Amino acid sequence: MRRTQGGMFKRGGVWWVQWTYRGVRHRQTTTFRTVREATARAAEILAPFRQRSAVETLIQLQSRVERGTADLDAQTREPAPKIAEAWQAYLDAGNRRQIGAWTQKNYHAYWRRFSNWLTTSEPEVKDLSHVTFAVAEKYISNLAAKDKKDRVSTGRTINAHRAFLRAFWNVLKEMAGLTENPWAKIAKRDETPVSRRPLSVAELREVCQGAKGEMRLLLAVGLFLGCRLGDAAMMRWSNVDMRRREIRYTPRKTARKVGTQLIVPMHPELYALLAETPTADRKGYIVPDMASRYQRIGPAGVSELVQEHFSSCGLERTVAREGAGKRRAIVAGFHSLRHAAVSLLREAGAAESVSMAIVGHNDSAVHAVYTHVGDGAMRQAVATLPAVFNKPRALLPAAGKTGKAKQIMTDATVVLALADKLNEQTWETVRDELRALAQGNKT
Repeated sequence: MRRTQGGMFKRGGVWWVQWTYRGVRHRQTTTFRTVREATARAAEILAPFRQRSAVETLIQLQSRVERGTADLDAQTREPAPKIAEAWQAYLDAGNRRQIGAWTQKNYHAYWRRFSNWLTTSEPEVKDLSHVTFAVAEKYISNLAAKDKKDRVSTGRTINAHRAFLRAFWNVLKEMAGLTENPWAKIAKRDETPVSRRPLSVAELREVCQGAKGEMRLLLAVGLFLGCRLGDAAMMRWSNVDMRRREIRYTPRKTARKVGTQLIVPMHPELYALLAETPTADRKGYIVPDMASRYQRIGPAGVSELVQEHFSSCGLERTVAREGAGKRRAIVAGFHSLRHAAVSLLREAGAAESVSMAIVGHNDSAVHAVYTHVGDGAMRQAVATLPAVFNKPRALLPAAGKTGKAKQIMTDATVVLALADKLNEQTWETVRDELRALAQGNKT
């Protein structure tokens, strides 16, 4: 498609160049009298116009190619996945990030909630391309409304649904031929989380000394490692080094993104509890029944047992949330052990970097700081955690006022903890505590 046409003519002995560009005629003198010089000059004058013409021609051709490609794609592309088929399309998508079994189960529950709502409230929506921003808004409003039991979802729950659906659409967007994600425009809701509270030493003794069987070990691992429920329930004997008295594990929550292995010294009481298992039986999971329940039912299956145990110990586990109709929030549960570990470590004077290294903070910048924490500092910090599992037992006889020997009750693990805490800076404190033990003033 040639847009620039032109020629030369002679006037008054001088050659002129004449051309038409976009329907407008132009003339300009070359100033030369010879054909050779005039032709070269005419080429220079016309060059910019011919270049513009060529670019415009290419742009038009490109536009035609793009329109043709789009038409071809529309004719050959698979139709957008039907709502009933979208979940399987999501699972089969090659651009979907890998997720754990229980995360996938939660995501599937979110999808069922949304697809069931579509069937009831928006029956004309048959595939992903029909889900508009207006439909997304209506669903979020439905999530925020009261249910049949007069309860409403928290901001955190609504945000979890929103985040999943946004990610779901991003995965299937190209396959469905969508130009935009309707969930990207949905604003996040305010969250008012109720965090777990740390248990006091008295409460720790109550729940730990009242625990039996695997529950006892589960709580010990949770408290003295400051780990999460999934890490405690799925902890293996291969993570335990009884000779070095330390446990090495990678927190499940941060394994994919960070993958940092934690090396935590054993508290004397945790070591004593683990030592109760014969060497020949130290295979597989530390708490095999809990691990099996965690795998079959999920975190809620194990958390339920912990909650029942806490209730049997007389702990108030829940408080009312803000807002009418909302479910009560759990404030005392397994995660309270993690909070207790951090609180007790900080109260005992452990440096923040040490407490973070023990419980495994999930921030990579923080990990860079506590990578350099020394083993001695960590062992000393762990030793400051109170012994809460074993009831006091006879340590030595002492003469009373009547001259008769009196039994002084203490826990041997307390003495072991004090021994681990002993150094040049703490020897006076340790001496006073040992004297208090010997005089029966501290149990």
